[in-house]
Amino acid sequence: MKVLVTGATGYVGGEVVDQLLDAGHTVRAMVRKPDAKLPDAVDQVQGDVTDADAYAAAAAAGTDAIVHLVAILDGSDEDFERVNSEGPRNAVEAARRNGIRRLLHMSALGVSAEHAPLTRYWGSKYAGKRAVMESGLDWTVFEPSFVFGRGGGALKTFEGLLRMPVVAVVGDGRYRHQVVAVSDVARAFVVALEHPETTSGKTYALVGPQAFTFDELLDELARTTGRAPRRKVHVPVGVMKAQARLLQHFPPPLKVTREQIVMLVEGTEADLGPMRDDLRIEPASLHEAYTR
Repeated sequence: MKVLVTGATGYVGGEVVDQLLDAGHTVRAMVRKPDAKLPDAVDQVQGDVTDADAYAAAAAAGTDAIVHLVAILDGSDEDFERVNSEGPRNAVEAARRNGIRRLLHMSALGVSAEHAPLTRYWGSKYAGKRAVMESGLDWTVFEPSFVFGRGGGALKTFEGLLRMPVVAVVGDGRYRHQVVAVSDVARAFVVALEHPETTSGKTYALVGPQAFTFDELLDELARTTGRAPRRKVHVPVGVMKAQARLLQHFPPPLKVTREQIVMLVEGTEADLGPMRDDLRIEPASLHEAYTR
């Protein structure tokens, strides 16, 4: 199968590309800059998800399916709209122009009508998700928790916090996250691509087998990476939101925005039954994914 992948140079995208190639598929990647660092077997075409014509051109020439991964977590109002909302709309349009039925889209846990008004990320991602779900195509939407793996992913920022003698934790640290390995996220795309008869028209939460409180997550991450647990100072949510006006200008791992605080304390728990039953994925624990 010939698959167009956007976001192929990202952390999740790189794993998706590798697993698609391993499964025997042909991969075309739409990249913003020429000569991106991708496997030699990948056909690269320059373009941007915010350009509808470029997206449609990239999807031409016998493409069987589109995997849309591109999104941003920070930026201006215009950036969120162009990338997170218009990007998926352009994926739908590219599919329609080229007679492509299969579209796989990466959303995120927490992206819902209820949460859409609370942050620009949630709002823009919900608009993009709706565009896919209302497209009339053979779509599948994936909603991962924090994605992690050795050397990258969302937990890389938390690993940075563990280098400090004391970790400032937002709120009481009891909000729960069910983090998921990048290899399991990529596997979900491959399985769904190969089994449209059971996965089309469905939305899947992608989570790991363990739901940690944030305090527990930091302790488990320290244990897994060979660090001693750090002392934690719990800072009230309101105080952290006020400090975010300054901290948003800092480099990682200190950088945090008010909207990121809102999403962090919401948590990311979900039923992994459909992931196991439909996708036949037994998700790896945090420790397993880091050490295997």
